[in-house]
Amino acid sequence: MLDTLHEKYEQVRDEASERTGVGQPDTRNAGIGMTESAVAFAAALGATLVARELLEATWRTTLDRDPPKNPASHEVAWKEAVLWGAVSGALVGVARIASRRLSTDAVRKLRS
Repeated sequence: MLDTLHEKYEQVRDEASERTGVGQPDTRNAGIGMTESAVAFAAALGATLVARELLEATWRTTLDRDPPKNPASHEVAWKEAVLWGAVSGALVGVARIASRRLSTDAVRKLRS
């Protein structure tokens, strides 16, 4: 009985994988080695920290107060929470993408 259930599970899983593409190899990042990936991760981490510090300093300078530490807190106004979330999310996201692409390009140039 257990074997039959296991076989049914595998059959359903395989069908779902074929229909949705989930579980299939993702070839978009094919050819990226461990070194390249590690350098890109480190660069993204550094860029995230720098972008966040710059954003916090800009917020303090512009609005004469600290940015919200916890935008979900009831002590933070909705407008301020949404503004902080949108701006910080966009800036940090762009910094991470740019750093990963630039670091990957740099590693490839060094190899060639």
